[in-house]
Amino acid sequence: MKEYNLGTLTGPVLIFGGVYSNFDALQSLRAEANRLGIPASNVICCGDTPGYCAEPQECLDLLEEWGCPAIAGNVETNLVNGTDDCGCGFGDGSRCDMFAKLWYTYAAKNVTEKNLAFMAGMPDILRFEYAGKKVMALHGSPENQSAFVWRSTDANEKAQWCADAGADVLVGGHSGLPFAEVLQRAEQIKPQTLSPKPQTSYWLNPGVIGMPANDGTPDTWYLTLDDTNGFNFNFHRLSYDHRAAKAKMIDDRRLPVAYAATLTTGIWDNTEIMPAAEEKREGIPLDPKTLRAEADPAHYELTSHHLSKSFETPNTDTQPNKQSLPLNNIKKMNQYSDPKDLKSFGKIAEWQEEMGAKFFDYYSSVTEGDSALTAREKALIALAVSHAIQCSYCIDAYTTNSLQSGADEEQMMEAVHVAAAVKAGTTLIYARQMQRQVEKVTM
Repeated sequence: MKEYNLGTLTGPVLIFGGVYSNFDALQSLRAEANRLGIPASNVICCGDTPGYCAEPQECLDLLEEWGCPAIAGNVETNLVNGTDDCGCGFGDGSRCDMFAKLWYTYAAKNVTEKNLAFMAGMPDILRFEYAGKKVMALHGSPENQSAFVWRSTDANEKAQWCADAGADVLVGGHSGLPFAEVLQRAEQIKPQTLSPKPQTSYWLNPGVIGMPANDGTPDTWYLTLDDTNGFNFNFHRLSYDHRAAKAKMIDDRRLPVAYAATLTTGIWDNTEIMPAAEEKREGIPLDPKTLRAEADPAHYELTSHHLSKSFETPNTDTQPNKQSLPLNNIKKMNQYSDPKDLKSFGKIAEWQEEMGAKFFDYYSSVTEGDSALTAREKALIALAVSHAIQCSYCIDAYTTNSLQSGADEEQMMEAVHVAAAVKAGTTLIYARQMQRQVEKVTM
């Protein structure tokens, strides 16, 4: 991995990740940095500047012109290498995989040679000293640029990564959700030493600015460091013109319209990569003070015990305890049908991987791309069938797919009318059986 050392930084530092080609968000972040008086040299980007949204070239041009230190995420690395995949490791046939093929192809076609040269010069790791601490900024983990590291990821593993990297503070991105954790690890000691000396380190994830944090709000997230009284940090919401960013994605049907919707709903289209502990927080607005408090074990235990429990493996036999948490967007679900099931459709292969893989191979070959039928025709057929069989999961999925493939609202409603007419006809045709039976009985 390529490393670059920034030396010693002082004063406020702003750290962000995951621009995801969201030019409106990046412009707002730069305006916020200017408002706070933070120079470009103290603004750090944790990678994945191109990605999901509509303006990869504009974002890369702005980042280069701004001059702030930036590392390569897996998207930059794979674009520079000419790889035909974003490198996130999504399962074949999953919704993540299907949508990644759209946005990554779009990004590859909409970056310039100048952008590629800029990305090729990015290091994988940035190091600097701050408030007496050794800080290391990277994208995933020290072992894997594409690793998803979460708040619920084993604390001992994160502590070991910090120790191996020689970092007091490790700032990582990629997973898309902001969090902070203070890590305790026993220092390697001589046998005659009576007790181990605990080593304290921090794992910080600033969140991303290009997509919401699955908390039911359109705001995105960044992090600031402060050295006024030793080492300190705080999380911040970023408000920006999310409707403008969404409109640009909707206008270009080569991008996932489901991800465009996420910009305004604040809810991820799918949670295939997300652990259960984070998934169950969906739709609960994040709070900067709570995120900060969760990092401190002592404060965490004394005042936010219920929040620490939320990161334990959930008991599937009971509803998660959300007492004392904000209740916005929490709705009681029908126990027989949960919209979240659609997001994790790929997990049906877990108990029978061979058959699951065969199904998804067949499923994707039938429903995706142009063949004898166009992708739009396939999506409209599937939408019509979804209504005829009254499958709520299918209706949601193929409404999105129909929009994605270029169908408009009139065509979609017409497809539903065709399904309704055929279904009515199948009801009426049995009237002939009734008529024959009447004739048999009465004549």
